[in-house]
Amino acid sequence: MNKQIKTDYMIKGMVEDFKKKPNQKLLDQIIGLKFKHIRLKKDITAEAVVQDNKIYFKTIYSLYKFEKGITTTTAKLFALSKYYKYDITQLFERLN
Repeated sequence: MNKQIKTDYMIKGMVEDFKKKPNQKLLDQIIGLKFKHIRLKKDITAEAVVQDNKIYFKTIYSLYKFEKGITTTTAKLFALSKYYKYDITQLFERLN
């Protein structure tokens, strides 16, 4: 199973859990995984993302922390949504 399929299944399961019992940590993990899924789908390396968003991500590990849901901030969320050209409202509609 490749990483794209694995993250897709993980997101679907987490969204179902979130709908049953919402909590902040799970939401952060869903957001991080969603952006990891987008990165993998567009075949963009983590190094390229960090290089193009130096203001928000100092190292590759800061991107990985975001994708794991450890350091999810609004600034990073909007920076990545603009970088990937992803409409965040789609994600939030799916969670409601």
